[in-house]
Amino acid sequence: MINDLKAMAIFAEVIKMGSFRAAAKELNLAPSVVSYHISQLEKRVGVALIYRSTRHLSMTCEGELFHQSVVEMLSAARHGIEQLGGESAEPTGQLKISLPSALSNSALNIKLAKFAKCYPKIRLSLSFSDNHENIIEKGIDIAIRAGALEDSSLKSKSLGEIKRLLVCTPEYYNQHDNPQHIDDLAHWHWIKLAQLPNVRKFYDVNNQVRELTFSHQVSVNNVSAMSQFCQLGLGLATLGDYQVEDLIKQGQLVQVLPHWRVQAIPLNALWAGNVPVTSNIKRLLDCLKQD
Repeated sequence: MINDLKAMAIFAEVIKMGSFRAAAKELNLAPSVVSYHISQLEKRVGVALIYRSTRHLSMTCEGELFHQSVVEMLSAARHGIEQLGGESAEPTGQLKISLPSALSNSALNIKLAKFAKCYPKIRLSLSFSDNHENIIEKGIDIAIRAGALEDSSLKSKSLGEIKRLLVCTPEYYNQHDNPQHIDDLAHWHWIKLAQLPNVRKFYDVNNQVRELTFSHQVSVNNVSAMSQFCQLGLGLATLGDYQVEDLIKQGQLVQVLPHWRVQAIPLNALWAGNVPVTSNIKRLLDCLKQD
């Protein structure tokens, strides 16, 4: 039974990390040892738990059911150890977090810094990228995603929204007649984000929605570049308010048609569907939800 428990813990780590080699590195074991324990566990339960190839692995149906029980067992064991150690026991471990590049200089980082200070023994591995990496394959504990959620087996929690402003440089603005309506901007150049269509939604003072299809000369694949090219005078951009408010105050950018509100972008935290909201993941989610 003791060997079974060890093999079950290794099985859970393999699923979390997305590969035998990554799990072996995290557990400080040889990959062959990890493979051996998984094979012995499969013999013990009499079914295949993992489909594996040289590059990928995935759980079988039986593996998914078994994994739920294993995660619950490990969570109960962890809770028991914390109880024995008293409420003052300091949380430890590592959280691998994926975030969009637009948040690389946002208020969310203040919350992450606060979390790091509250839990100095929890290591945070932060990756800012606009590529939506596979959470399971990459062993990501929490992914912060901007935009509408796609249907998936992932669990999610709303973290609010990103408010956006429509801006450009004063020089670019003065090259055109003063716009009176959002439609007047259809033929201005915009800085396009490659992942999104060339359509933006706006709301007027009566909260009526208007969709605008725009033209562009420059398309980029991340928001930081979008902001920089906007500041270089190449056109309009819809950027997070936290990115441009200081630039507007300094006169480097102007807000265009401020009485038209740009549609905000929802912000959500995602994590694997078979992982319960416990321990460090729950602590981080609670911190990110605080005002």
